[in-house]
Amino acid sequence: MRLLVRLGLVILLLALAAAVYQLTPSYPDLGGEEDVKLYPIDQAEQNQDLLEFRKRFIDAVKAKDLDFVLEHIDDTIKYTFGLNEGTAGFLREWELDQNPDQSRFWDEILEVLMLGGEFTNPEKTLFTAPYVFTSFPEDLDAFQHVAVIEREVKVYREPNRDADVLGVLNYSIVRNLTHNDRYVFESNGQLWRKIETFSSQIGYVPDQYLRSPVDYRLSFYNQGPKWQLIFFVAGD
Repeated sequence: MRLLVRLGLVILLLALAAAVYQLTPSYPDLGGEEDVKLYPIDQAEQNQDLLEFRKRFIDAVKAKDLDFVLEHIDDTIKYTFGLNEGTAGFLREWELDQNPDQSRFWDEILEVLMLGGEFTNPEKTLFTAPYVFTSFPEDLDAFQHVAVIEREVKVYREPNRDADVLGVLNYSIVRNLTHNDRYVFESNGQLWRKIETFSSQIGYVPDQYLRSPVDYRLSFYNQGPKWQLIFFVAGD
């Protein structure tokens, strides 16, 4: 009797799974034959010291631990393509000297830290993030293209999650189109971008799933005895 009950439960679960699968819509991949991919890269594991330091730095950023961050900021840090004035200038730039808990710094740098990165010298003492900056194809205009940073990202006909879904993209690079003369705009409480794939498919994607190679990026450098943040800028 118990065997029959168990068998019945298994059959029921399989039937439910099949029903859910049939109800889940399957969207076409809009990448097409000319799709250009940029898959995530993270080389941090190649240096255990850097890997452990990055984890501590991420924990400090999440806790908004300014003392820890300051301990690992180099005095010559570059934070603008204009005049850089050391740690004091960095603090002013991000308003960390006035009301640090409200600074945009924490969100911006956390986004960068969560997107992998690569060592940019043979000694593996210089680590730059995110991978979207370090690995973006040089033959594509960094100001006109963005990378899809997740898989199965839906592309909508209009900038609205209730709009028709045209298909999905998986780690594709796409063209960044203007919408009402803006590259990033708000619609229904959500930031969006209008994009075009290399197969000429045009649609809208929530901004959180896209990243420009000229968005914020950073470099950690270790001359001994510790890793220091030497570079945190956006633009060109």
